Amino acid sequence: MQEINKQELLEMAQRARGQIDHIYLHWTAGRYQQLFSDYHLLIRGNGALVASTPDFTDVLAHTWNRNTGSLGIALCCAKDAVMYTDGTFELGDYPPTALQVESCSILLATLSKCWKLPLEPAKVMTHAEAADLDGYGPSMAGTPAFERWDLWKLKDYDGKWKNGGDVLRGKALYYRHFMRE
Repeated sequence: MQEINKQELLEMAQRARGQIDHIYLHWTAGRYQQLFSDYHLLIRGNGALVASTPDFTDVLAHTWNRNTGSLGIALCCAKDAVMYTDGTFELGDYPPTALQVESCSILLATLSKCWKLPLEPAKVMTHAEAADLDGYGPSMAGTPAFERWDLWKLKDYDGKWKNGGDVLRGKALYYRHFMRE
């Protein structure tokens, strides 16, 4: 695992161009500096980017049944986070930081530009969104099928809790708008 800068990220992304058609967003359920090799890219609590592999086309175990041709990005956070059967939640002592959210959004903007990948739910989604589609997400809270709710809710610019995928894609669209072609 290696911390990478923007130039290194762009070089890695260029090598994977045309081979990645989905991005899945996660949290590690760990501490801010704790790294896991299930994800291609990890974002530490301070927003720093870490690559677990030099090859984005490596098939890693980040999203059940969705790993081939996809990139897994994880925010290093959410240790001891819990979601209750009534849909309320606590993010524990390691909630996603503002720096992680902004870093992830800039990363999404950069990758979508490089890969010409639309910033829409069909192509970029949180693990909570994918898990809901596949029958093991937040909509199953309180049942034995419930397993994953990564980035289900995040605070938006207005400080209100919103769908995490919408927040990240929306911020990425904003950053993407200001990137040079």
